Amino acid sequence: MALQDNHVNLFIPCEMDMFSPSVAGSVVHLLEKLGLEVHYNAEQTCCGRNFFFSGEVETAKELGAKMMSEYEGTKYPLVIPSAACAGFIRKYYGQLLTNVSVVNDLKNFVTNTFELCDFLVNVMGITQLRNHFPQRVFYFKSCAARNMYELHNEAEILLKNTQGLDLLTDPEMTDCCSANGRFSFINPETSDLMIEKIVTKIYSMGAQYVTSTDINCLQHFDAFIQSKGMGLEVIHIADILNAEE
Repeated sequence: MALQDNHVNLFIPCEMDMFSPSVAGSVVHLLEKLGLEVHYNAEQTCCGRNFFFSGEVETAKELGAKMMSEYEGTKYPLVIPSAACAGFIRKYYGQLLTNVSVVNDLKNFVTNTFELCDFLVNVMGITQLRNHFPQRVFYFKSCAARNMYELHNEAEILLKNTQGLDLLTDPEMTDCCSANGRFSFINPETSDLMIEKIVTKIYSMGAQYVTSTDINCLQHFDAFIQSKGMGLEVIHIADILNAEE
């Protein structure tokens, strides 16, 4: 799709808004540096993802309908710094909101929703931002990025082209970190084993930071890392892409 007058809508995931609001500031600053006018609806709340996967489908439907109504009439793309939220909208809004939305409006809304890295690379055609982050960084590709949004290598491209950044990846790391839904609350011991396996591997590679497109994964990483006193930091990819010398 083509940008109209360099305008974009921005949706901030509720987990980011509540617990890591500074990341949202990085997203806005990044987009504005690229010459975009960012529209943020202060009435937005939640896309309904967590409720849907917890079995509370009616609540998810209400939140989805509310979200669509907040962007009714706009033809600007909706950018979301989360593969989980953007992927949920793309993959599940069609079935969730079929009976409460006009078909064409729903289709346009879904197809005009983009995860941040996908938007930068495939809509704006940007592969290098001249950002600067001189650290060894492991990129964790979340389950949502792989399986729900089906993000390709857009995040890796932007990280590889970050000045000073030493990018670490592991194509064989396809394990879930157990952050999504209520799994970590219902099965805490299994959850700890799952994330310990991932963090131990990342730490053994000499990473100083672990990054991802998804704040829920990073918050889960951070809680485990702090509980173990490990010398590893978490950072959302938007903070890296916005980093300057």
